[in-house]
Amino acid sequence: MATRKKPKAKTQAPKKPLKLFYSPIHGFIHKVLVVAHESGLWNQIEFVPIYPLRDGYSVAAINPLHKVPTLALKDGTVLYGSQTIVEYMDSAGKKKLFPKPGPKRWDALRRMALADTVFDVTVNMALEKAEKPMRSNVYTWYWPKVVRALDQMEHDAARLKGFDVGQAATLHALSYLNRQLGKGLMPPVPTKYDWRKGRPKLTAWWNKALERPSVKSHFNQEYQGKDTAAFAQEQIADVLRMQGRKHSSPTELQKVDFHLD
Repeated sequence: MATRKKPKAKTQAPKKPLKLFYSPIHGFIHKVLVVAHESGLWNQIEFVPIYPLRDGYSVAAINPLHKVPTLALKDGTVLYGSQTIVEYMDSAGKKKLFPKPGPKRWDALRRMALADTVFDVTVNMALEKAEKPMRSNVYTWYWPKVVRALDQMEHDAARLKGFDVGQAATLHALSYLNRQLGKGLMPPVPTKYDWRKGRPKLTAWWNKALERPSVKSHFNQEYQGKDTAAFAQEQIADVLRMQGRKHSSPTELQKVDFHLD
């Protein structure tokens, strides 16, 4: 009499050493995702979607600033601030996007700072639309900075070679600016403003950069994977356990308290 074979037990996928808490809005290019891909760390990351305007997705238990992206390492160390996260990824990965100390490094960091500030002021302008009454001086203060930054990016694009962290940040800033211009910003931002007009070198660089696998990995792609609040809190609890801390009930996310980086 033939013996019935026991069904094989399901094996769990090996635990990934990094957890990246981030907003899965792929209508713009995430700098940290580009660097994660370029550095070769992509497959070592557990991606944890955080939806900023939904209850139950608070990351305040592991990040007092209540911001994404937030990166948790396998020993429970938590890093926040996209600048810190991309530098960690660069140090841990095989391919380097931060040049060695010297003129090339300072230039890449300058371009990253330029792009990160464009992103930050665009976020502030977008948020200001919801204010009642809206403070017009926010736009008159910020918009000239954006225009001057775009002109500097055009100047920089003429001599860019290879691909570095400054370019990853520029993709992040320009794609987010595109997204918000499409939704409409307030005067003095011109209606249907196109940053490409009059900036042929920056436009050519942009079109070429969009073809990179690190951009195509997520840009304009729907998120595929677990994205519930329960999953997010489970991952946060795992980080707290690694730190020897207990996970209390999740803090309700406050719209005014949350920020993208």
